[in-house]
Amino acid sequence: MTHIPMTHARLSRRSLLGGVLGVTAVTSFHGRQASASEALSSSGAKIFLTDNDLMDLEKSISGPVILPTSLIYDAARRLWNPAVDHHPAVIAQCQSLDDIQAAFQFARSHDILSAIRCGGHNYDGLGMADGGMTIDISGFRGVEVDEANKVAYVKGGSILRNLDEATIPLGVVTTAGVVSHTGVGGLATGIGQGRLARKFGYTIDNVRGVKVLTPDGRHLRADASQNSDLYWGVRGGGSNFGIVTEFEIQLYDFDPTVTSISYTYPISKAADVYKTLFELGEVVPNAMSLSGGVRTSGGGETTCSLGGNYAGPQAEAQKILDPYLKKLGDPLRTRMSEVDYLWLQGIADGDLLAKSATYYQSGFFNHVDEKIADEVADYATKNTFPGAQIQFGQQAGKTATVAPDATAYPHRDTKFQFTTDVHWADRREGPANRKFADDAAAVIRPMGSGGFYVNLAVGPSEADVREAYAGNYNRLVEVKNKYDPDNFMRLNVNIKPTV
Repeated sequence: MTHIPMTHARLSRRSLLGGVLGVTAVTSFHGRQASASEALSSSGAKIFLTDNDLMDLEKSISGPVILPTSLIYDAARRLWNPAVDHHPAVIAQCQSLDDIQAAFQFARSHDILSAIRCGGHNYDGLGMADGGMTIDISGFRGVEVDEANKVAYVKGGSILRNLDEATIPLGVVTTAGVVSHTGVGGLATGIGQGRLARKFGYTIDNVRGVKVLTPDGRHLRADASQNSDLYWGVRGGGSNFGIVTEFEIQLYDFDPTVTSISYTYPISKAADVYKTLFELGEVVPNAMSLSGGVRTSGGGETTCSLGGNYAGPQAEAQKILDPYLKKLGDPLRTRMSEVDYLWLQGIADGDLLAKSATYYQSGFFNHVDEKIADEVADYATKNTFPGAQIQFGQQAGKTATVAPDATAYPHRDTKFQFTTDVHWADRREGPANRKFADDAAAVIRPMGSGGFYVNLAVGPSEADVREAYAGNYNRLVEVKNKYDPDNFMRLNVNIKPTV
């Protein structure tokens, strides 16, 4: 087994006490009478944490405990998406499994509204408990690769880059998202889409086992033979049942040289681009994954595009696509080239902390045709909005070979996913951007087959959650009743218990 050592910057307790950062949660406990800090309980009621409470937490973990009085508080609470501006009452930055267990026990014993932060990429900010406690496990990173059995053992705080860098140089790979600083924990419990999903299945389809810290304090191994109900629920059910501290993920032999594809056309070609995408969706091999849509740049240029990737040489990709692309005429811009897959996995990264706020809506289609292409293109070309995109991404392939009840994710007949996303830098522009995305989704989603990608969900209602999990919802409730009957794990696409 190859061990891939991980390094990450962290502030030790000593550095917090001794340096300029000493005006922190740690030093604020000393030299004054005990007082109380206000927080929210898991049910939303006000509770109070004394200095003694917080000192107990600080003594129990090796990483820093950060309060709003800390100079590093704003940096610690910052998530990837600046549309989220949550203010937790306390942040526990965990560096080890013992830290995670201690912080989770503290949160549970005090009944504090709690969130689990890994990569910080959730669009709804579910990794930061507004008014509650954030258990930040992003310092608990590392990947071990069993080359003989093609398995990766991934610590729960790892990001996708950690997984890719540990596996791809060894000639093995698994489906791992499209932005390398995304947290594995969120991706691998919420479907796990990615560039190789059509070839190897979603991330959840390749999770062979997990270790889960449940709200009652147990640290359970869950796989097909033990705690199989928990194993089933975690694969698509998100953080509803506890904190996943380790993932065991199946790997596959893989040539890292792949073909990257991008064609941009005038907006007048929008309907034709959608139709071509839908037509290609019926014929391309599982090694190819395509998407297409309409985008308006921040500068106001509206274009349409078709692109994706092919796990194979450029000549093969060209042979597959050329008969269809020729019908579209000359593109405004084009790129088709062989690239290193590890590089491709970082091409959409952007900044670790995005400068522009982001908002998404999504939905699934198990049937697409020319009428849908015409209607979506007509809407998209008439309703341009700076920074907005209305896109369809190809699904199916290997993902469609898994039974709808094999994991918590049921929409195995999905051929395409649509997304409408918006971006803005000025906070005052947020309401108008959100309205645009919501309005577009309201037009497009009724043409689809129902459901949505839970990792893109923003403020879903209980009815939305039932729709997302469809026929698997009641079984998920049973798992929730068993492992989290008090609904302590509620900052997620929430499965409400019935006990």
